[in-house]
Amino acid sequence: MKFKLQLIIDDEHGQTQIEDIIQFDRNNELGYCAGLSLQDSKQLLKTLQQKIILHQAKMYTQSHRACPCCHQLQRIKGHHFIQFRTLFGTVVIPSLRLYSCKCSPNPTKTFSLLQSWLPEHISPELQYLETKWASYMSFNKTVELLQDVLPISATHNDHTVRNHLHKIAKRQESELEGKPQCISGCVNEWEKLPKPDKPITVGMDGGYVRSWNNKKDNFEVIVGKSLSKTQPAKRFGLVPSMDDKPQRRLLHVLKEQGMQENQQITFLSDGAENVRDMQFIMHPESEQVLDWFHVTMRLTVLAQCAKGLIHSDPEAGEELNRHLESSKWYLWHGNVEKALDMLEECYCLCDQDNIRYKNQKKLLKYLEELTTYIKNNRHIIPNYGERWRYGETFTTSFVESTVNEVVTKRMVKKQQMQWTAQGAHYLLQARTATLNGDLSKQFERWYPGLQMRDDGMQTV
Repeated sequence: MKFKLQLIIDDEHGQTQIEDIIQFDRNNELGYCAGLSLQDSKQLLKTLQQKIILHQAKMYTQSHRACPCCHQLQRIKGHHFIQFRTLFGTVVIPSLRLYSCKCSPNPTKTFSLLQSWLPEHISPELQYLETKWASYMSFNKTVELLQDVLPISATHNDHTVRNHLHKIAKRQESELEGKPQCISGCVNEWEKLPKPDKPITVGMDGGYVRSWNNKKDNFEVIVGKSLSKTQPAKRFGLVPSMDDKPQRRLLHVLKEQGMQENQQITFLSDGAENVRDMQFIMHPESEQVLDWFHVTMRLTVLAQCAKGLIHSDPEAGEELNRHLESSKWYLWHGNVEKALDMLEECYCLCDQDNIRYKNQKKLLKYLEELTTYIKNNRHIIPNYGERWRYGETFTTSFVESTVNEVVTKRMVKKQQMQWTAQGAHYLLQARTATLNGDLSKQFERWYPGLQMRDDGMQTV
């Protein structure tokens, strides 16, 4: 059985044009060959795309060749071709270069007629799918996926996808220019605002990825998540060395989540200095809380050392264990002074000459680090027990999963990838926008009239 598909074009002048698209045979006896094959569908879409775009370009050329002022046809300087990359193949479009009319305000002597029609030589849908899938998997795998299901050009490679993702990330970054870094306005004016929504909880933590410049080193990335009782969660990420105004990015995320100036916000962090700096002075109604998980993680390391000390010095080991439990209890109830006193007693106990523990120096180092950690963050240590009883958040366990979701799954683990600071920063912007469901909204804003669904297909 033979099938033949044709394209019928009815232009604005009432003329009808019929063009052949594809013709193929099918064997009725083979059920597994029923319908269109993948190759047939690729060829169909590629041919159809070429016919439609070439016809549109022809109509645009005919309707815009005349000077908009005197309506005289502008003289032709030459002919050239434009390669337009789309989801359904690269279309080579013939274009005219015209002399600018004397009465036209065009500042150049000549101009390309199709330049204003196609300022970018790549379709928004292709950029969207490249950015979306490249934020989920490697650039090479993204190319393989697109080439498996779409008739895109065979010259499409991982470098092309990476460059396009960086281009989109730079456009996302440009939207932050001029944005404020902290809440502005008068407190008296905030009282006139509507009743704010329930408090927002923001958790931040750091992660590490392998450096491309120095293969043996890693560099830090900061990842966070904003949780609201009534709005969808928002993720954000950045490389500190690539963002000199991280508060601006954080405030933008909160504004996108519907935050008001008089709304309460709780920031949870691991106590790192660069993370704390993002939280302070940004919102006067905010509350800073040191993550309980990171406190207990350090205490757990000391508890393991205490178990080792019990084998060599049972009496000292048992006493150290009791002091550590007491310091943990004091910290849980927000009594920082008592907790520091207990840690000091632990240090004096372990710093004796009669201690025969082989890891004594390491144990003393851990005690010094914990004491310094508590002193540096004493102003953000609350009464964890009270927060737990009232159902308030006191740990960033949800941020640990965010680090895994945003950073680890794409940049580390099985991929074992190496990154530049700029490349990692741009990928974080694209990935968080995709995970937040904001990427399609951004494309709709950049390209008015383009309606994108979540699956990246244009709506009918």
